[in-house]
Amino acid sequence: MSSNPDKQLRVVIVGAGFCGLTAAIECKLRGMNPVIVEAYPGPSSHGDLLDFVPNAGRVFNSWDDGKVGQAMFDSGVNAAKTMDFYNQDNVLLRKDPWPQGQELKGTFAGHRGEMHRIVYEYAQRIGVEIQAGKKVVDYLDTDVERGVLIQGGEKVLGDVVLACDGPRSLARSKLLHLPESRVNSGYAIFRAFFNVTDEMRKNPYLADLAKDEEDTTIFWVGPDMHGFIYTWNHARDCAWVLTHLDDADIGESWSFPGKKEDVHKYLAKAGFPQVWTEVVNLTPEDRLVDYKLVWRDPLKTWLSESKRSILLGDAAHCHLPTSAQGACMAVEDAAAIAICLEKSKGDVPLALQVFERLRFNRSHVIHQASISTRNIYHKTNWTPEMVEKNPDSLVMPLFDWILDYDIQKDTEEHFNHLAEDVRSGRQGTIEELSLPAGGDYSCMDLKEDEPSSLVRESAPPAIMTSV
Repeated sequence: MSSNPDKQLRVVIVGAGFCGLTAAIECKLRGMNPVIVEAYPGPSSHGDLLDFVPNAGRVFNSWDDGKVGQAMFDSGVNAAKTMDFYNQDNVLLRKDPWPQGQELKGTFAGHRGEMHRIVYEYAQRIGVEIQAGKKVVDYLDTDVERGVLIQGGEKVLGDVVLACDGPRSLARSKLLHLPESRVNSGYAIFRAFFNVTDEMRKNPYLADLAKDEEDTTIFWVGPDMHGFIYTWNHARDCAWVLTHLDDADIGESWSFPGKKEDVHKYLAKAGFPQVWTEVVNLTPEDRLVDYKLVWRDPLKTWLSESKRSILLGDAAHCHLPTSAQGACMAVEDAAAIAICLEKSKGDVPLALQVFERLRFNRSHVIHQASISTRNIYHKTNWTPEMVEKNPDSLVMPLFDWILDYDIQKDTEEHFNHLAEDVRSGRQGTIEELSLPAGGDYSCMDLKEDEPSSLVRESAPPAIMTSV
């Protein structure tokens, strides 16, 4: 415990993604002294589609009297009426109300890079220290030094370290002493974002998607593949994502320049409609990315041995996109850790242990469900009849127990009794000591009388990686 509980806590945060930025902002707003160390030189302009829903969006809306959330809303897909679901034969399966179009407060969807810029610049405005362009090569977690070592020999030290360094987390090996455990999920994503030109609009397929006064959000699903196409900002912006079966070796890198001929090969194999071929053809080659989806088994703990450093976000629980919650879970983590640090009054080990018990079960259930959700999408012969019989299966997995959750309220409510559990040495597994997840995904299960070829494969076992 700090010798001076009233001392301003120095919080070293590795990574300036949404997790690191949110943690820094929340710590700054609560009177702490956060410093972000980030290898990238500034806010990211890269990326394609990203969605936040109310369980994370209410955190953004709490900043600057709602101005940050409003800026994110204004930049994104806010003029759509429905999300339309089609199969590979372009048969309409269902229409769901588009959350932003229904004024569901705290729902943001759009270009990842633009939303990142908005949050990054807010962090700068409130005085968060961001040491950009500095690559972390080691974590320091001793009684003498706590922080990180930068390439070139510089050290950034503090009272607590939050490793928000993403799915390629160095902290996993340096803080938790785990071997490299990346696992090729067997799937990859082609992803693209580009600005729509007047010349592109002459293509009838894109013209049908690019409507001036209404944004478009469409989802297609087929054998071992699903994809989205969004157009927004008065049809000036277009992004698409295509998740497909892939057995390529991930090697040392997970992200490569994409090739249109590769996309077309997968589209033809799955029998996807002509609109996809046309949109891919119109996509500028330099805006196409081939991203290998890597799975990380769940961990037994996110805490270092000292209990003064911890992994958050994708570093702790690397979600597949089919969870529809990876970024939201990172934001929830970040908001919770700031409250725990504030309420612990300088007792960092207490704060981090309470945080883990707040977050473990909820993030674990949602993390694991990304596999089963993907298999529902990809291993089912979707027809209107199948959707009618299983109306809760072909959905974005956004249930009330996920969306209605208020991480700030929940952390405030449960901190004291969880802190007492920590202080008293209450025994049990991490699952037993943690708050319940709050719900499950059983409503998505397909009917048991379906032919076996249509029933999803089970998710991988919930193995806890030892540390």
